[in-house]
Amino acid sequence: MGLFHDLTEQRHVIPERESVLPGLPINASYSNICIFIFEWEGVATTPRIAVSQGPYIRDLDAALIRCFEHLRHAASRGVDIMVFPEWFLGLNPVDVLPNRYTERISRVARELNVMVIAGSIRALEPDTGRKQQRSLVIESDGTLVGSHAKLLFHPTERPWFEPGVGVFAIASRWGRIIVLPGLDALDPEIWHSARELTPDLVVMAANPRTLSERNAAQELTIQRSQEIDGTVVLAPLLGRFSGSSYVGGALIAHQGRMLGMADDQETVLIGGDPEAPLIQLGTTDATAYLPLTPPLEGSLDVTRSMGPQAERRVLVDWGMMAATDVLNVVEELFHVIRDNPRWTALVPARPGASAHLRQWLDRGAAGAFAYPGLERHFPWSDAIRQLGRELSKTPKPLLVHSGPGPAPLRFDSPALWDEFLMEFPAVPVIFQSMGQRPPYIEQAFVLAERHPQVQLETSRVPIGAIKEALGTVGADRLLFGSGGLAQDFQQEWEKLAHLESEISPELFQKIVNLNARHLFFHVQAPDRRTQSKVRSFRLPS
Repeated sequence: MGLFHDLTEQRHVIPERESVLPGLPINASYSNICIFIFEWEGVATTPRIAVSQGPYIRDLDAALIRCFEHLRHAASRGVDIMVFPEWFLGLNPVDVLPNRYTERISRVARELNVMVIAGSIRALEPDTGRKQQRSLVIESDGTLVGSHAKLLFHPTERPWFEPGVGVFAIASRWGRIIVLPGLDALDPEIWHSARELTPDLVVMAANPRTLSERNAAQELTIQRSQEIDGTVVLAPLLGRFSGSSYVGGALIAHQGRMLGMADDQETVLIGGDPEAPLIQLGTTDATAYLPLTPPLEGSLDVTRSMGPQAERRVLVDWGMMAATDVLNVVEELFHVIRDNPRWTALVPARPGASAHLRQWLDRGAAGAFAYPGLERHFPWSDAIRQLGRELSKTPKPLLVHSGPGPAPLRFDSPALWDEFLMEFPAVPVIFQSMGQRPPYIEQAFVLAERHPQVQLETSRVPIGAIKEALGTVGADRLLFGSGGLAQDFQQEWEKLAHLESEISPELFQKIVNLNARHLFFHVQAPDRRTQSKVRSFRLPS
């Protein structure tokens, strides 16, 4: 990405002035700015982006003060581009651009050497004198290099604003920039026009009012960054405005990968901060461990160390299988995932607790996990079959411990699940670690071929076994998993990454992303065209 030419745009230039920045008090806290910083690859100088997410302020002077505070705070972190949402200047007086308010921002931008991109402010259309909501881009030298008018309005807004005539890309030192404010950000036809302009950076200044709308806008941001093979920033309004409450939820995505997200106003999220967890982008971890309880005796040491992690995490806590206060722990688990659209959780399927399992599934658990051997049950026992009956009503997936572990090994074997799978064909069953070592891996392969609802998870197994699973059951029923521990993720990801050069990108994405998204996050299922063969085996005595 770099400089470009021959661009259709609406352009305004501010002449150079000698006036200095007015002295304004700087006394507010920075608790209401969330900053995402990342570096763009492939350019000589890499821009760093910050997204301001402060609640709406009606008063113009207060809004200007906060704008300058956020700019200074961002500049102190080495930011090159500062993005503001719609109405970031409150109910500013209406004038033709540039005007005395944008000039003040331009002076600060020039002083700090920071580019400013704004969702919209109220302005006058020069020819008709009608009010518009105009997005704008101010270069780091203080020049207003471009603006364009919002196209779509709610019915109550239409009498007050003149819509724009189309979507424009704005030339800047960082490439082609498009700003889509409000309803423009979500309209598919407007997005089609924007995508045709091959932008390098798109700012979606959408304004979600509910958590579901926020989650949908965040998903759309990631998807669109993949479509343009570039960067898309979600810069939403936050707080109360015109009788409605807005929930915020700023996000930056690059080439289909989430680089940073904050769902509340009291977060400072630094994507490049060594203290922050890195995101292995575009990946779903089907067995992310959340240690709310003491680890099982004999299991690996569990720590909360920061490390690479998946964009989407399916949380489990095997310690719940031995917890005495499991009801309280599950409540804490629900609290953890409640407001995070990229986390979900499995709940324990313990023998004799089918009523609790039914309640948890009804409350939104993505599925369950089972370790029958820990309580000396076989998978065909009545207590486990009752759990299967509850799961089959949804049906939601069941992750099972299927290999070596603390319990006697005679209770842990994929082959033992054959009768359960025959009785409950609608329940997806995931064998964690494919059983981890022979003969359990081979048994997992046999069951996957016999039962189309069987899924195989990749953690702690040799890459050779994963390749064999590809040839045996296909990519449609393989799920990437780290085994759960933060320190395991990098090793597991690097192991699986060896496959990337040997299979198609579509198959690789199924394994690391799409299959688990379908199972746990209700994303559309990938095509399932793999035909299973049938083999037989003898149950262990």
